[in-house]
Amino acid sequence: MLTKYQALCYKIFGRKAAKSTQIEYIKRTLERAFMEVRPEAYIAFAWMNGVLGAVAGVIIIILYLLVLPSFISLPPKLLAIVIPSPILLAALAYFITMMIPESRANRRKKDIDAKLPYALNFIAAMSTAGITPAEIFKSLAEQPVYGEVHKEAAWIYRDIAIFNIDIITALRNAANRTPSIKFQEFIQGAITTITSGGDLKKYFLAKAEEYTRENRRVQKEFLQTLGVLAESYVTVVVAAPLFLIIMFSVMALFGGGPSTGLIMYLLAFVMLPLANLGFALAIQSMSPEV
Repeated sequence: MLTKYQALCYKIFGRKAAKSTQIEYIKRTLERAFMEVRPEAYIAFAWMNGVLGAVAGVIIIILYLLVLPSFISLPPKLLAIVIPSPILLAALAYFITMMIPESRANRRKKDIDAKLPYALNFIAAMSTAGITPAEIFKSLAEQPVYGEVHKEAAWIYRDIAIFNIDIITALRNAANRTPSIKFQEFIQGAITTITSGGDLKKYFLAKAEEYTRENRRVQKEFLQTLGVLAESYVTVVVAAPLFLIIMFSVMALFGGGPSTGLIMYLLAFVMLPLANLGFALAIQSMSPEV
């Protein structure tokens, strides 16, 4: 569903955006990101953001050349940044907009990979009760606890129930649009099992066991990495700053110079917060859970 701003963008640039060479790329990216926006509408949205970025750059030039000199003196060297600002801001706004679906797709991929082992246990339990694959995906789609996996299941059941697509084609569509390689492999294995006349229940049980073992291994590796990071944190953020503070304090007592106090301020208010932020971001990026 389009916002009012996106609808305006589509009204202005929609026809030209429909002929863009990036239609296929953005269509696939939007599907992987689970963004319900037409590709030509999103390209028009990105173009409009680029235009607004260029306008903002022109306003900056006008302010720099005509308004600000009346109040303050500006360095002439700053012109090298101000003059190309319309192009730079336009490109920045456009590329950031075009990167948003890919970023969301990556977040979905991480969530699917994290929740998939638990979702497969649910699927395996349902299959042992003799429930059909379509009903299994319907039940999974009603379980938001499985995060993005339940959305993938909802799309599969939507194709089957609403669009009257057979289970094989629905699974192929899901394998083509999912951002997760693990989920894609699982779906492709299910397609192979169905088409070859294999036992789907045994396949679900085997994949649930396989992904559970894989999840345990990933969790164990993460805990080991976390232990190494904890030791590094104690050394870099706790012990080293204490040593430096003591050293600079002693230097200040013996007349270490005016720069000693500045270094201690930088250590306390700049280096330590940045170090803590760096460790927090590192742990968040490596965490197998979302």
